[in-house]
Amino acid sequence: MKFLIYRCTAEPDYFVITDYDHKDRVSGTACPGGGDLEEVGEFPEMGEARVAFNEAIAKDAIKTQGYFRIEAKSFDPVAQAPGTAP
Repeated sequence: MKFLIYRCTAEPDYFVITDYDHKDRVSGTACPGGGDLEEVGEFPEMGEARVAFNEAIAKDAIKTQGYFRIEAKSFDPVAQAPGTAP
């Protein structure tokens, strides 16, 4: 299975994960704040090595509802100090 990963444009902390069989059924309505989905990439199964999400849970959610949604607060960019700061 290959996972297709999308990021919610209205709320960029949320990601929607699906597969090729369910791709056409997934839209921005899967995002909690609406908006559109922007493609992040396509990734093969990695088993236990995957850290971002649990593949077994994702596969079950995709099978039952067509997608798996996760929130990844750590994706937010870290604020940088202004150029005038020491």
